[in-house]
Amino acid sequence: MAAGTAPDVIELGNTWLATFASQGVLRPVDDLVGKAKDDYVAWNFVEYQDKYWGFPWLLAPRCMYYNLELLEKAGLDPDNPPKTWMELLNASAKIHALGPDIYGVGLCVGELYSPYQEWFLPAVWGNFGHFVSPDLKKATLNSDPVIEAAYYYRSLKDYALLGKESELAEAFGKGKLGFFFAGPAYINNTQRDYPETIFDVAFIPKPRENYGYHASFAGGEVLGISSQCKNIDEAWRVVEYLLGEKVAMQITRTTGEVFPTKVGIEKDPWFESHPLHRTFLEQNQYAVPFPPLAEANKIEQLFTNIVEEILLTNTPIENILQKYNEQIQSLL
Repeated sequence: MAAGTAPDVIELGNTWLATFASQGVLRPVDDLVGKAKDDYVAWNFVEYQDKYWGFPWLLAPRCMYYNLELLEKAGLDPDNPPKTWMELLNASAKIHALGPDIYGVGLCVGELYSPYQEWFLPAVWGNFGHFVSPDLKKATLNSDPVIEAAYYYRSLKDYALLGKESELAEAFGKGKLGFFFAGPAYINNTQRDYPETIFDVAFIPKPRENYGYHASFAGGEVLGISSQCKNIDEAWRVVEYLLGEKVAMQITRTTGEVFPTKVGIEKDPWFESHPLHRTFLEQNQYAVPFPPLAEANKIEQLFTNIVEEILLTNTPIENILQKYNEQIQSLL
């Protein structure tokens, strides 16, 4: 961008869109959205200040992985995985009791994004909580739904393996971990590297049977058009080609890590023969994107600290949330 040689079409992780839009890297595409609006989902990926700044391309929500053999050994029903926070807590305790090297649940720490993406922030959302007001002007990290989610998250650590996402995935593959939360990439990875491990995936648990929802982090890729672009029609042709079912499904079949935003894609025969991936596609109906904040990347870094202080210290929950609420407010 600084050199004036930006490509016409730019692919971004959806959490970066607001930052790039606010810095003038992208052009608004409201004039083009009408050509695609009814054919694709996840338009909340690309909204910022009441305009569209790109096109939702590929989806990567999170689900709960669970080890069927460990559930059975712990006296749990492997065909009925936990659906609520308390069910998960109780199941994790029973699996943790199986042995000194067995852990009930895996929770991410020690790296930038996974500590808050893989479950903490979705737990807040599923509890009808938010860390920022709807108008994106007031930090609300110290609100009751967030506090409740944080207390619950800390209660899990007695039965948890704490580590980087790759470390949790390895423990899960080796049959040492009952539950962990991640994107669809670990389906193929686990099947390839640990073929003897019997596992399944399910929606992320919600707070209570009659309260909350199975919120997931809405990861994904979007396609934007550079503000330097002089070939708008040609750029749109590239975007339209990449958005199309043929290309997007080719990426899905090749990687197994992302899914097209095309309406009706669940009818593609590939999902019939890949039921674990289909669960991720269905989980997307409860997926929530990171709020479209210009300072999103800095706030994401704060969330890593928040989760680690919840899990790795005994600092009172309210103190942690109040401290970071003030820091987020200053960024807003």
